[in-house]
Amino acid sequence: MARTPDEDRHDVRGTLGGVLFIAVGLIGWWDLRDVPDGPAVVFPHTVLGLMMAFSGLLIVRNLVGLASPESRAAPGSVSRRVGLIVAMVLGTLAMPFIGFVLAGLVSYLAIMSVAMYERWTWSRCAVYPLAGFIVVLGFYFVFQGFFQVPLPDASLFVLPF
Repeated sequence: MARTPDEDRHDVRGTLGGVLFIAVGLIGWWDLRDVPDGPAVVFPHTVLGLMMAFSGLLIVRNLVGLASPESRAAPGSVSRRVGLIVAMVLGTLAMPFIGFVLAGLVSYLAIMSVAMYERWTWSRCAVYPLAGFIVVLGFYFVFQGFFQVPLPDASLFVLPF
């Protein structure tokens, strides 16, 4: 496919996103200084390091001009996008009070209900929440037991596990 003269192969929005993710990674890395050393910091440092490394690669790719031409933004619902962000932020803010598991489940259900484009059927109403329950509990046990990441416990009540 031949390039047209006005194609932008520097992806300014992607470059700004890469800079933003590097800044978020640096803030996260700085915030981890209060976590005691040991296995608890290995996973967050790995994720943050990979996020910053791939963001740096993205920036280099865009500066060299190897990005695919920018396309027009896909049409979509702004209210759904805002709803996703609001659900994630509220879930994060609720974690210290209701714990990782309950905040994760509520956030999952909120995000799923906002993001669902397809028609709800009985099978989807049964399977999707069950899948979310399994995924959130799976993350909880993997992070808590395997990676030994200290997850927030509920301060308002005590969960049975």
